[in-house]
Amino acid sequence: MQRTQIDGVPVFTAGGRQRTTAALVFGVGLRDETFATIEVTHLVEHLAMAALPRTHLRCNAVTDVDSTAFFATGRPEAVGAFLEGICRALADLPTGRMTAEAGVLQAEGCGTGSSTVSALWAARYGLAGPGLTVSAGPGPEHLDEETVRAHAARWFVRGNAALWCHGPLPSGLRLPLPAGPRPARRTPVPRPQDGPVWTRTDAPGVGLLLATDSPADAALAVGVDVLQERVRERARHASGLSYAVDSLILDLAADRREVAVVVDARTGRDAEVAELLWASFAQLCADGPAPEEVAHAVAGLEAELDDEDAAGTELADAAYCAAVGLPFRTAAETLAAWRAVTPAAVTAALRRAEPTAVLTVPDTATWDGPDPRVPRRPLCGVLPALPEGARFRPPLHRRLLDPAARVVLVVSEEGLAHRDADGDVHGIPWSRVEALVPTEDGAGVSVVGRDLCAVTVHPARHGRRAVAAVLAAATSRVPPSLLLGRPVAAAAELAAV
Repeated sequence: MQRTQIDGVPVFTAGGRQRTTAALVFGVGLRDETFATIEVTHLVEHLAMAALPRTHLRCNAVTDVDSTAFFATGRPEAVGAFLEGICRALADLPTGRMTAEAGVLQAEGCGTGSSTVSALWAARYGLAGPGLTVSAGPGPEHLDEETVRAHAARWFVRGNAALWCHGPLPSGLRLPLPAGPRPARRTPVPRPQDGPVWTRTDAPGVGLLLATDSPADAALAVGVDVLQERVRERARHASGLSYAVDSLILDLAADRREVAVVVDARTGRDAEVAELLWASFAQLCADGPAPEEVAHAVAGLEAELDDEDAAGTELADAAYCAAVGLPFRTAAETLAAWRAVTPAAVTAALRRAEPTAVLTVPDTATWDGPDPRVPRRPLCGVLPALPEGARFRPPLHRRLLDPAARVVLVVSEEGLAHRDADGDVHGIPWSRVEALVPTEDGAGVSVVGRDLCAVTVHPARHGRRAVAAVLAAATSRVPPSLLLGRPVAAAAELAAV
């Protein structure tokens, strides 16, 4: 692998192929948005791709939680033209296509729901950073041209980009991106936690999330690999409860790594899988792995690095780290670190991570948790009782006829509280409001809290006075940028595109 620079952008190259595969990577993703601007990075990506002429070149783009990449495979000159075209488009987005591309994004998101990993991140961070992936947000139709152009001008710049190229580097390649440094990324603040917790989510599957302030800790990586193997053996091969056991690593900063282990489950067997996952983790924390389990994990990494696509993977890793500002470790360095890991080091690493553990199960599972010493933490902001303040309720006749209407809304100086029909009380402090989104008919408003609570206030349910009280209180306590207007593009316009 060689490193060069083109127009101020770091470029990582390797030969060994006749055709060229290349990707231009930017250190920006959904974690860099807010609830009000969810999908703005994805919309920038779509607009840039839409600016290119039609081609038979194999090319595409992807927006992830923490990066965005434009990639192509083909003849070097065609790949070079694609990359240069993307750079020019990002410098001057065709925002006249925003309505059409917002419609495409809506279609692309149809039928998708929250993933288990997203639910884990949201359980840790709420609607901030990677936790934003749990939500679809207000929708791309709420984004205006000023917001989109400002986002592109801040993030899609030379200082926040890197290129990797496997195969011949296109001759005379230019990367005319706008000048600019890498923006400072916000590291989200996790919810306070002094020991392992569990929670229910509306996502399928069972998940375990661990955090570490030492991303280079090979012992934890080996420990998670051993955990996966144990769960796979017990949940799939021994009992037929599960098909897949996967893991995902997310480095939020040089000193903050989140490691998720996700296990699917047969219908109605989520509780058994959750019990098995937690028991396997707790046992490893208590007794550690066997030497042969550590050796098996190392052998698995050796086989992975011996794959014919390993060189391309290392190029992609190098470019990703350069784009997002993280330290890069070569495959050889990683393998050497894994080979030096001992069972005792794995045990110590897992014990250090245990207090950060978050275990999630679907809210349809009948389960009381893994252990009395592991408390359940509600996913959203739950209050013990309704606070003092102005109270609003549906009319008496509705409450008598419809149990779902037996709700209470409280508007106070501190925030908004809502008792649902099940008797649970949810609170949203004004300081924790992420957005106020108009309802589709424009008559009401949905108040969305950073702690995953959301309350829809509508005249048909709470009366006009309730809506007026919420808007009056929010106007004086919530930043104007969080008070969203009606969609920029009306639904009828989107449907006509």
